[in-house]
Amino acid sequence: MKEIHLRYPGNFGAPGVSRSEKRKRTSDEIAKQNESNRIRKLQRLILANFVPGESYHLTLNYRAGDRPETAEHAKKMLAKFLSRMRQDLKAAGQTFRWIAVTEYGKKGQALHHHLIVEDIDGIQKMVKKNWKWGGTFWSDTYEDGEMEQLAAYMVKKETKEKAGEPIKGCRYTHSRGNLKMPEPEREVMRRRRWPDEPKVPKGWELIKGSLYDGVNPATGYPYREYRIRRMKGGDKYARDYLYRDKPKRAG
Repeated sequence: MKEIHLRYPGNFGAPGVSRSEKRKRTSDEIAKQNESNRIRKLQRLILANFVPGESYHLTLNYRAGDRPETAEHAKKMLAKFLSRMRQDLKAAGQTFRWIAVTEYGKKGQALHHHLIVEDIDGIQKMVKKNWKWGGTFWSDTYEDGEMEQLAAYMVKKETKEKAGEPIKGCRYTHSRGNLKMPEPEREVMRRRRWPDEPKVPKGWELIKGSLYDGVNPATGYPYREYRIRRMKGGDKYARDYLYRDKPKRAG
């Protein structure tokens, strides 16, 4: 999979490029942009490490009597579960790869954890054995943007305290040392404008719902983002973990 970002530099003034009025961003716009950046970062992490159809969205629930009173207590309980899972899978010759976020319900109740895990042989039995404080819910993950939607959901459910304030430093977390950590290579557009339809190389296809055209409020210039993947049955079909901005030469 590749993620393509098309950008113009702030001082770019090529003919035919429509520029909106430059203005200072509001605090609400900055907050929305920060959330969007977190979503995209998590999407890259998920898509680089978990294959749709070969992984699960796992929810860990608490029984009323076992529900932790504080965020720190919940963190310790989740860490204990993850440690047990890692030990059991290591003994079975498997690597435990995961991404997790904790969600509080209304007024601090109905606390639960969301995880993305691989579909490893016997993993459901291991989870049932090691999660001792409540029930579990399993959802399959598939193609056509579901993983991207799951990333957005997990970011929006980042841990909140009972008063509704974010817990400092507590965002989504993930296993260490066994996940690919993709970072985009940032380059800018140098041609007058990009085509109306995104350019998709032979043997690749546009991921449904990934195309987005926007305007950078800081520069007033348009930008485009989209994702492509190799087609099944195409030339050397495989996931590509290169996430980079696609530069365009001046025409």
